[in-house]
Amino acid sequence: MGPRTVPHHGPVSPSCLIDCLTPVLSLMSFNPLARAYDAPFDPPRTVGDVLDLYWQDQLDKINGLGPRRISEIEAALVLAGLDIRATGAAGRAQPDEDTPVTLASSGAGDFVAPSPSTPAVNPGGGG
Repeated sequence: MGPRTVPHHGPVSPSCLIDCLTPVLSLMSFNPLARAYDAPFDPPRTVGDVLDLYWQDQLDKINGLGPRRISEIEAALVLAGLDIRATGAAGRAQPDEDTPVTLASSGAGDFVAPSPSTPAVNPGGGG
């Protein structure tokens, strides 16, 4: 099973229920998002609703979603195969509701070497 695929039905599209994001989103982010804790709007029911909240910069209005969790949601939407660059609020073209966006394949060319300041990891432990 690759990106954009959910075990129970296949590719993720904006019309999918929000539960389709559970394979790519931690419960620490999913639960506040799905329940919209203390938000001035109803909880999102679909992936498209989440995209709309993202495009309208409304995710930070949900109690429990700070910059780190919002970044995780952003990454989950990309991993699910959705184009987060399109913005409904600004009037740019949105992806077709039932057609998932194809991502470029990632491969060995995507590897980025660690910087010299990255601490070494000793998998064997010890000192």
